[in-house]
Order: sequence, then C-alpha cells, then structure tokens
Amino acid sequence: MTKATSTLRTTPPRAPRQQRSQASFERMIAAAEALLRERGNDDFTLQEVGKRGKVSIGSIYCRFDSKDDLIRAVQAQVLEAVNADQLRVIAEADAKASTLRELVPLLVNGIANVLRKHADLMRPMMLRATTDPIVSAAGKKSYAEVADRVQAMMLAHRAEIKQPDPERAVHSAYRVIYAAIARYLGFGSATTAGWEGDWDVLTEDLGTMCAAFLLSGD
Repeated sequence: MTKATSTLRTTPPRAPRQQRSQASFERMIAAAEALLRERGNDDFTLQEVGKRGKVSIGSIYCRFDSKDDLIRAVQAQVLEAVNADQLRVIAEADAKASTLRELVPLLVNGIANVLRKHADLMRPMMLRATTDPIVSAAGKKSYAEVADRVQAMMLAHRAEIKQPDPERAVHSAYRVIYAAIARYLGFGSATTAGWEGDWDVLTEDLGTMCAAFLLSGD
C-alpha cells in the first residue's frame, strides 16, 4: 500500500474529454471499487486495476498521479452516493413523523440501512482513513454534513426534548447512534463486525433508547 503523504493536498483526477476516455475512466473507478469490495482493504496494485478494468497502466497514469489519488477518487464517489441516500431517508423520516418519538426510530432505521447497504466500500475506506489524512478529512466532512442535518431535524422538536441542554442531547444521541451502527458493521480499524447479534434488534432498540433519552428529563 502506498503511504499517505503528510499534507492534505491531493491531485484531482484529470477529467476525460472524449466519450471513449470517459468509458475508460469509469472502468478504472469501477475496477478499484470491485477490488476494495473483494479485499476489504486497499492491498492491490494499479496493475490489478488495469487488468480488471481492461485499461493500460499508461491510461491510469494519464488520469491519476498515484494509487492514492485513484482511491481518493473512489472515496469521493462513494461518499457522494452514501450522503445522497442518507439525506433522502432523513427527509423521508421527517415527512412521516409528527413527533420526536416517531422521528428518532425512523431516522435510526433509515441511516442504519443506508450504511449497511454501502458497508462493503465504507469499511476499506474507514480502514484507510486511519493512515491517510486526506481520506480521513473527507470522511469527517461527510459525517458532519449528515450529522448536522439529523440534529437540526431533532431540534425542530425542541419543545419535546426534556434534557436541560437540547443541543448537547441531540449531539450525544447522534454520536451514540452512529457509533453503535459503525461498530456492528465493522467500520474503523476492525475489519469484521463488532457484534454478530440481530440487526433488527439493534436498530429497533437503538431508536427506542435514543428517543427515550431525549424525552426524559431525569
């Protein structure tokens, strides 16, 4: 694996200008994604990407300066898809719920299932984030975007929150929600699920517990 640089600067992929070049570019990204899914990490070579995507090494270097830049381009597409799915289910939950007690379980269920859907690519990206500051920074930015939206929706029901500090309460609730889901899915330094229990039990109880915390003043 190529070592990450100590700077947060990275070279963006050089955009293809012709349809044929676009197809080749998409095959590079798809091949790298497939290898990340299969290996569960970034322990593969650009030669393997070229063979899988039916593109030459020269073509890869025409688009990316390094394997690091290719992986970061994959991450950008993954995070775009994850955030789009999360923002969609968050909006759906908000539209369905009229109270905080109804909203929180819907948010938990929606977010959990989106993360589970993308887990096979999120896992290797989060593993890489432990050594690559650029990947780490992009992941934190993505997390913050969704976290801010979820917490804003909860705070729209501020009158129902019985905790003395509503902002702190919704912040803590979201951190617990995300941490429990991430642990189950094996995000971070671990590559296997932290808990092999029932997924539906986890998401249902997590929603119930977090709602109870927000609605309780004691």
